[in-house]
Amino acid sequence: MPDEHTLLPSDLASLPKAEVHIHLEGAVRPATLEEFCTRTGLSVPRSFTDLDSFVHLYETAWQAMASPGDYARLVREYCQDAARAGVRYAELELTPTGRTFDCLQEAVEAAARQRDVSVRFIVEVSRHLPVDDGWEILETAKDTPEVIGVGLGGREDGFPPDTFRDLFAEARRRGLHVVPHAGEDAGPESIREALSALQAERIQHGVRAVDDPVLVTELASRHIPLAVCPTSNLRLGVVPSLDEHPLPQLWDAGALVSVNTDDPGLFGCDLVDEYAIAGRLLHLDRQGYAQLALNSVESSFAPDTLKAEMIVAIDDWANR
Repeated sequence: MPDEHTLLPSDLASLPKAEVHIHLEGAVRPATLEEFCTRTGLSVPRSFTDLDSFVHLYETAWQAMASPGDYARLVREYCQDAARAGVRYAELELTPTGRTFDCLQEAVEAAARQRDVSVRFIVEVSRHLPVDDGWEILETAKDTPEVIGVGLGGREDGFPPDTFRDLFAEARRRGLHVVPHAGEDAGPESIREALSALQAERIQHGVRAVDDPVLVTELASRHIPLAVCPTSNLRLGVVPSLDEHPLPQLWDAGALVSVNTDDPGLFGCDLVDEYAIAGRLLHLDRQGYAQLALNSVESSFAPDTLKAEMIVAIDDWANR
């Protein structure tokens, strides 16, 4: 008979959650992406084995999202899917340049019309592109209060955070939060440099921190959130299997970890599935699932009033 700690709550989808590591373009529904590709004549690769091959797939999919209305649709469809998974607040990463239309403003306006999910945006800079592109992205987001942070994504190996030190210093001066990817396809040194060079407030992924126990202790003591994405880590070869995912080590060390989908439309996952994976790895009971949701709220930059409402709602769920 299953242990009570391994039982999946039947109402897990109704547990209020924040999602803090999700790429808008990567959340595209497969059918929507197929429609975009048919319209543009692009063919998106269907297979990938590591971050490099996935970045190629992602960039091709990004090119297909080229018409006015596409970003409004991406936001609308993400919110529909997220609401079914219990998401109340989301921080959507997107790349707002290279379009013939104002995709950021379109996404912001679409988000404002959503009632089930409160959305804020993080503009993402790609490591492997010229730094000047990052400055352009920063300018694109200027005077847009719905943009609350700047991220750093793409290939880590060979593209150290220090290259973007000045850019992120300016972002902080403008009041933006700093949420780089680190510790995914590069080791603990990538995380350390994100903390020192960029003054990261949250690490997207960060799972390679387990290679340096001193770093894990530092992350826990400083309450630096790690926005972890188990299925993403599996699909991109960061971990050989879910059973070998370092989430339990991070959790047991007291790190502030949340689970997220990263690119659900391309990885074929949803947030309830990610919670179920975490529940199995961590042997969570109902209170444990609630704590995971509380971690997501604490890891977010949601307004204090919304955080307070979500904490009450999570507590209500835990005590049903």
